[in-house]
Amino acid sequence: MPCANQVEYHPHFTRDELKEYCKKEGIFFQAFSSLARQQPELVQDPAVVALAKKHNASVPLLLLSWALSQGVGIVPKSATPQRIINNLEATNLTLDKDEIESLHKLNRDQHYIRCYGWLVA
Repeated sequence: MPCANQVEYHPHFTRDELKEYCKKEGIFFQAFSSLARQQPELVQDPAVVALAKKHNASVPLLLLSWALSQGVGIVPKSATPQRIINNLEATNLTLDKDEIESLHKLNRDQHYIRCYGWLVA
């Protein structure tokens, strides 16, 4: 039995059944591509943008915080030290239950990352 399952996870791809299975089996659920590689469909979604603006936060920060608020591990990619520091700010952004649910309701079962064996494209 694996100890962790790392999968694409964001408000447009919430993986509810898989997340519940992992919880039931004691498998840590970890998100990769929490920002969906900045796909416009997600990062420009009016509901996402409005909630980020409400919290005076960037959309990436909001999306990372949303995952963390559900106990989902995140692995944000960064090419610069400043972005690494910025990503840590996600731990300081608190979303209430209604906000978490409003983002969760955006689910489309839409993945944006293609995986071919061990190759992520």
